[in-house]
This record gives sequence, structure tokens and C-alpha cells, in this order.
Amino acid sequence: MAPAGKPPRPGPPQPTTVITALTAAPDPTRTLMINKLTQAPMPHRRLVTSVIAGSIAVATAAAIAGSSLHSGQATGTPATPITPTGAASRPASTLSTGQAARTDPAAFLERIAGTFGSGPADPTPARYEYIDIRTWDTFAAPPSASAGDPSVHRIQLWTTGHGARRWITSDESHGCHILNDESDRNLGPFDGPLPADPDAVRRLILHEPLPPDTVVDVFGQIAEFYSERYVPMATRQGVLRMLARQPGITIEPATTDREGRSGFAVSTTYLPPMPFTVAKTLIFDQKTGQLLASHSKAHRRPDATTPADPSDEYGIYLLRLNSTYSQDTGTPQAGCAR
Repeated sequence: MAPAGKPPRPGPPQPTTVITALTAAPDPTRTLMINKLTQAPMPHRRLVTSVIAGSIAVATAAAIAGSSLHSGQATGTPATPITPTGAASRPASTLSTGQAARTDPAAFLERIAGTFGSGPADPTPARYEYIDIRTWDTFAAPPSASAGDPSVHRIQLWTTGHGARRWITSDESHGCHILNDESDRNLGPFDGPLPADPDAVRRLILHEPLPPDTVVDVFGQIAEFYSERYVPMATRQGVLRMLARQPGITIEPATTDREGRSGFAVSTTYLPPMPFTVAKTLIFDQKTGQLLASHSKAHRRPDATTPADPSDEYGIYLLRLNSTYSQDTGTPQAGCAR
């Protein structure tokens, strides 16, 4: 129920809304890509993808399905992993493909999941979980733009994990101004006790069981989950063990995110039935297993008639600035403080 005087919170944007927002200056091939990548969004895409619906392209986080599954099997044609890059003012993450080629993903993730106990302890639980993220997207820029400033937004969320939350969205593209400050008491798709077993974690994150022929964005769902809850150690271990079973992934044992924080990257790349290569990367802290960042990228593949064009690339980068507990919905400071 929305607070008195506030209109009901809108649901997740439909693909047509997303496509309209992203193709104000449409290019036919670009429009085709966006249509294809938004054909089958996940049924629950609540906070990060809907809180600023229609104003930025974060709503397409689910669209760039870098780890799509169709009835439990990988779709598209596997491709060589791509180093994530970004069109933001901050440096992009750094990866070295040589190490990734030599690392066994399942063994690496299982080993990391078993070593969390030696890292920093989780903070003491309090009334609210607090999550602070910043997003950069280049879908919002016209395709004709040479490099274009990315659209930058920050989302602060306080949640009880049981249906009560407050979220503040700020536009940081040029300076900073608050777009909204809202609260609700509706249960979200990730609310409730969080499991530790990898199979139970998968059911929660992917909302299984799913209807037949559902296309699932595994990497996008994981990023969404970490953007809506404080994820405790046992569940973080379950997430990595779930990823260890995921086909078509590569590991980069040492990388950094846009804040310069060290971690490891889990990536996947696939070739959809269109002239674009799609890549997804999740960066985790190696000592705690907390998600540091998520990056989705799609770029046009060159062919005999279309040469490579570095500007013909679209992507979304999500940086997790903070994840902790708080006694109230005003701490840490809300709004344009950071």
C-alpha cells in the first residue's frame, strides 16, 4: 500500500516501454537488438529496473541476457569472453584474459565459497538492510553520439526484508538531483529468509519453477538480488556454488571494479541470432563474496559489409557502493551526499 498522498508504485516496465525510452533516435539494427533482448523478461524485475522506469535504461539490465537459459539449457552460440569496458568517466574494470583461460570455474568458485570464514565478519543485523548502488548506462545516449556521457544514477534502499522499504533515486549524470523518495509495504520477490543451499538459492533468485520455454537472465537476476537485499555469508556461499554449476562461464581471478576495489570476475559471452555479441560480468570480493559490480555489454559484430565500430556498443554498469545494516531509514545519509 502506497503512503497517503502518493500514487501507487508502478510495476516493472514492459518491453515496449523500455524500447520506446531507448530508441528516441532509433537505428534499425539497434532497435532490432533491443527488441530481441527484451522479448522474454523475468516476471519479477522490481527495484533497480522499475524504480526509474522510463527515465533511464537501467530497466534493460534484464535485457542484456549474458547468461540466458532456455528451459534450463544455454542458448545462443558461446563466444570468447570479452573484457568489460565502460563509457563512463571512471576507468573501466580491468581483466586479463590469459588468467581467465587457465582457471577452472567450478573448482575456483567452490574453493572461494569455502574460505569466507577467514574474511571480515558480517555486520551485526539491525532493523533495516541498507544497499547503495550507482549505475552507468550508455543505452540512453543516441546511437549517433560519438562517445556520449553515460546516464548515471544512484539508488539507496532500506528494507526490512519482509515487505517494508524506502528507496531514493538520484540522477548524477550532471551534478546531482533527487528524482524520487518513496516507501511501500509490499512484499518483494526476494523478501523473506534467505537460504544457503545452492539449489534453494537458485530457486529464490530465478523464481523457479518457471513456465516452459522461459528465457532466464541468470547474471541479471543475481545482480538484482544483491541490489535488493543484504546477502549474508551462508547465502553468498550458495550463490557462488550455484554459479559453479553454470555452463559457459569463465573466471578472472584478479580484477578491479570502478571504485578500484579488488575482486574476481565471473563472465559469460554468447552470440544471439543477430549481429551482436552479448557479454555479462559479475565482480565479487574474494574475501567476503559480496557482489561489487555487474556489467552488461552488447556490441555489433563486424562482418564483410559492416566493419568494426568501437562506438557501436551499448552497456550498463552497476556498482554496489555499500551493503550493511541500519537502525533507521535515514542512516547512512540519504540523497546526494556521496
